[in-house]
Amino acid sequence: MHAEETPQQKAIRLLNRQLEELQTVRALNSYDNPKFKVWRDTTQRVLETFLGKQNHHTWRFANTHFFSMILSADPYGDAPPPGYVSPEDRREFQEGCATAEETLKAAIRDIEDFGVYEEQPKPAPARKGRSGSGGGVTQTFHADTVTILHQAIATSNAIQKIEHMGDNTGASLKEIADLLQQSEDLTPREVKEALAHIEAVAVEVQKPEAKRDWKAILQRGEAIVSLTNKATDLAAKLAPYTPAIFTLMEQAKHWIK
Repeated sequence: MHAEETPQQKAIRLLNRQLEELQTVRALNSYDNPKFKVWRDTTQRVLETFLGKQNHHTWRFANTHFFSMILSADPYGDAPPPGYVSPEDRREFQEGCATAEETLKAAIRDIEDFGVYEEQPKPAPARKGRSGSGGGVTQTFHADTVTILHQAIATSNAIQKIEHMGDNTGASLKEIADLLQQSEDLTPREVKEALAHIEAVAVEVQKPEAKRDWKAILQRGEAIVSLTNKATDLAAKLAPYTPAIFTLMEQAKHWIK
């Protein structure tokens, strides 16, 4: 049916589809609904494929909040009924959907004006070791585990240094790093990226404020927030600790001016 369409036409078609589905998704009023998760992940994939990961529309969507960072008193005590959504989360979800709608419309205009993103193919890395049926999958999973472990150790060491300085930011960074490693919504690559960003922020926090690379802190902070937004299975557990990232980002904006 769509065999003759150009990449530009396909991109516009898929973005329009996500825009139409948004009207159904926003009626869910919950970032924790599986249908919303699928819509969000699919939309992110479409934007990254046709605009690239570094495009401002892609970044804006990835950093759009669909839940509140405010922990309000639960009117139902310790055990809210299934499906309960706080007024703060409901309001933030609707605002996030509104931002997503304008972002998708702007992305369509971008493609109409400038075309789609084209990534140059990378040469395949040379294979090492003996080849065998099914060995590649096992080696990949093993490599992911080892890489994450090494990154987690480096991140933990960097966080410990700022904790020894008496900086309370370290406790929040540690909790975020630990929780993201438990998320089933993140891929191993995303977990590794999150830990690397957290480590980089921890390294900068070790420095006196005047000597910190605040631009890097802001960029790393945005990346961490984007990844915590993807870890919706741990949103409630992450909520008490992510404000520390926002505080650093606000400080960074002040220093960059």
